[in-house]
Amino acid sequence: MKVLILGSGYAGLNAYYNLSSSFDKELVSESNEFIFYTAYFRHLMNKTNYISKISFINQKKVKEIDLKRREVKFTDNSTESPDLLIIALGCDKSKTTSKINETFSASEISLGSESWRDEMVSIQLAFYLKRMGKKVSYYGDLLRWAGEKTSDLVKKELENAGITIAEKAETIIPECRQWESIGEFNYSRNFEISKGVYAIGDIIKGWPRVGELAMRSGVFLGRYLSGKEKGDFIPILINILDTGRGKAIHIRSDKPWGGKYESVKVSRVRSIMKRFIEKHYVSKKGNMGFLYKL
Repeated sequence: MKVLILGSGYAGLNAYYNLSSSFDKELVSESNEFIFYTAYFRHLMNKTNYISKISFINQKKVKEIDLKRREVKFTDNSTESPDLLIIALGCDKSKTTSKINETFSASEISLGSESWRDEMVSIQLAFYLKRMGKKVSYYGDLLRWAGEKTSDLVKKELENAGITIAEKAETIIPECRQWESIGEFNYSRNFEISKGVYAIGDIIKGWPRVGELAMRSGVFLGRYLSGKEKGDFIPILINILDTGRGKAIHIRSDKPWGGKYESVKVSRVRSIMKRFIEKHYVSKKGNMGFLYKL
């Protein structure tokens, strides 16, 4: 059975890694690189590695997708009609990373994000800019969508770091843009949006853009199609925000999906864990591996 995966980001790679060898699987992407954006922040400060080369990627650009016919057309005029199609194209981060790069050359920044979905990015950026000795203020909902306890603790740690809460932001981190020719998809049971067609990762409408969540969706789908996972995918927000002061905030919450679970803790151990995660995903070429069970 032929499985075609479009996109080599967090979700697409982990779907590929977790599909059993019984499938004839192919991963298609414009780039043969995996970029771990969590480590990218560290790179801007310390020039650490954040890119992995992926040898098994077939480099092609998607032109058009026909969901009903399960057909993909590419800009090189080739066409593929697989038995199963997995869409994991994510979104265009070029404007986002460009604006992030600009902030590192400024000495005073009033920071915010265009969308709540990318607020984790702007808050982590605020912590790191402050660590570099810049004057930083932050404007936003402070992750209130993840829960009151999370929001209160994030606000406290921002203030402890010397980051003031502003009434407006002068520098806005632009939203990661969906590809116009593809759009977004509503989450449906086990990610199937049409017969034999699945959508995972940041291309899911209304989900916070968190790499860990995208990876989990890919792992689940690969295992589900391989018969190793039963039932539905249960989304949960899991993220670590480094305060830049030797501690990190560990957030777990299902409240963005109407749940009641919320856990938020801050400690030095979480900071060490984040450093490990940054190295793990780059060295493992985006493979979530045993971290899926944590």
